[in-house]
Amino acid sequence: MLSSYDGKRIYKFMSASQAVYVVKGNKVHKYMSASQPEFEIRGDKIYKHMSASQPVYEIRGDKIYKHMSASQPVYEIRD
Repeated sequence: MLSSYDGKRIYKFMSASQAVYVVKGNKVHKYMSASQPEFEIRGDKIYKHMSASQPVYEIRGDKIYKHMSASQPVYEIRD
């Protein structure tokens, strides 16, 4: 499954530092690392990779929030 976020980078919210994660298909990998994916995107939810548990994060627009939280975003998605 190809996500609309494929190729995008994920940064800490309101940070000018380098990316934390990169999206490849529907998998989220640590940026600049060849390791296994850490998360996977299913719809607008982000789950731990290979986990059937509750989502860890949810995507709203280009911002990523902790699941079921009304607080500020944790990450943001940019090109």
